[in-house]
Amino acid sequence: MEGNTCSFHRLTDVLYNEPFFAQLQKDIMEHLDCLGRKFTKYFPGINTEDPLFAIVRNPFKCVVETIPEDIQEEFLELVHDSFSKDEFEILSHSDFWAKMYLAYPIVSKQALKTIVPFSPTYLCESGFSSLLAIKTKARNKLEVEDDL
Repeated sequence: MEGNTCSFHRLTDVLYNEPFFAQLQKDIMEHLDCLGRKFTKYFPGINTEDPLFAIVRNPFKCVVETIPEDIQEEFLELVHDSFSKDEFEILSHSDFWAKMYLAYPIVSKQALKTIVPFSPTYLCESGFSSLLAIKTKARNKLEVEDDL
């Protein structure tokens, strides 16, 4: 069944149109390279091979010997906790580590420090929305601090 696109005529046309497909591949590769350069620019010094990134991605697949010694003991407790494993499968990475903070504070703190640079823009957007609500045309002031 894999590769069978006869039900999707337009997809078949695109996939088997060699010049178009080659150009599409080239465009995608250029875009991904550019994206990689932007990430390097905005987050310099990040090494995705760092064991802390592996802990954040999936602590249950990490090799214990690669984990820093100061968090190994707590890490082993976390890995052998079946409740934690169930929660990891259900929750998002940030929610999982926030929930584990009370039970495993050392490992969770390291994981949350790793996640923080990639936090969502929700706080910024909600703050901006609040500012817009405060600073309407009817209440146009020079200083916003009085209303905050």
